[in-house]
Amino acid sequence: MNIEIRGRKILLIGNGFDLAHGLPTSYSYFLDFCDKVEKKFNFQSGINEKDYKTNELNDWNIDDSIKSKLYEWDKNTNNNLNKLFIEIYDNIKNNIWIKYFLEKREQLGKNWIDFESEISNVVQAFECVRDYTERGKVIPRSGIEGKKVEEVETFIDIFEGNGSRKFLITYMNLDTFNKYVKKMILDLDSLIRVLEIYISGFINKIEGLQKNDDIKDINPDCVLSFNYSNTYERIYGQSNKIEYDYIHGKADITNNVNTCHLVLGIDEYLEERDRDNKLEFLPFKKFYQRIFKSTDSSYMEWVDEIRQNSECPYELYIFGHSLDKTDKDVLELLICNDNVQTKIYYHRKSNDDKKELGKLIRNLVRVIGAKELIRRTGGLHKTIEFIPQTLPEAD
Repeated sequence: MNIEIRGRKILLIGNGFDLAHGLPTSYSYFLDFCDKVEKKFNFQSGINEKDYKTNELNDWNIDDSIKSKLYEWDKNTNNNLNKLFIEIYDNIKNNIWIKYFLEKREQLGKNWIDFESEISNVVQAFECVRDYTERGKVIPRSGIEGKKVEEVETFIDIFEGNGSRKFLITYMNLDTFNKYVKKMILDLDSLIRVLEIYISGFINKIEGLQKNDDIKDINPDCVLSFNYSNTYERIYGQSNKIEYDYIHGKADITNNVNTCHLVLGIDEYLEERDRDNKLEFLPFKKFYQRIFKSTDSSYMEWVDEIRQNSECPYELYIFGHSLDKTDKDVLELLICNDNVQTKIYYHRKSNDDKKELGKLIRNLVRVIGAKELIRRTGGLHKTIEFIPQTLPEAD
């Protein structure tokens, strides 16, 4: 009797995994959190404690445990503020990224990929302006490549706080420019540290989470998480046999802004001839952050194993990941193997809702190409299948 030897099951999860479990992990919730903390800390615009609770917290659609912590954290004797909240406030006050996103939030999408795309837009805008400045050319008021100048001007205006964007953008010099870039890098690090505190100190403490019907019976051998939270571990994965790879880092409350190893950045946007020379904005790029912060790369060992055992079938389950090209290097290595059967779950609001499916297909084209996608989704030997998430039962 022939016994088929099967490879391991790999579960790849993104932020949609946390959202499917009812966790407030979208960047919109995070921005709200930053805004609430700052107002709580200094009672901005004359807001008093009663108004803060009534106007700022009661109408905020977030888990009650988070609202409770925000309301109670300075109730110590002599108003001895909690050190954790002082750290949060120190990292968000005058943070140009947080101020920028609070100003632009109504114009952006709702996913972290939209957040990262906007960071990329700003960085590319500054890169473009730097090219002009380095060559000693006056930046035209008509703009450089459309709205890119507007994004730089908005950032400068937030930085200076005096409505002087027109003068500064027109007469930029390298010293001034480098001052802005240094501030952008430091403030992104500060934002990421606050996000780490939000995830580890608040999101990871939310109780009463229920298992997802699509996930509970997969029983993976390996979990590749693009999230910073420990959601899978604490709901499903108590087994010591599961291998975890937190490729973008795992939130740890005991860190600080210098030891935080979370990755939040952008993909490469430069043409190949410029990639090894234009390095001013390297700290914003994901590949750099992964190397600099020494994040886990166990998935590379899994890929090696898959390729060494080419006759052995493996299973890859993808849940809650946007399949965006910013993670192309990782996704392509796992999906583009003929011995890997990939099942991609997509979110839907009703039985006939395929809006998210369309987005995933478009994104996957950018990751592996149209020809490869067509080959892998049809025929007798197809390796990719899209599966609708199970709808919650009606009350």
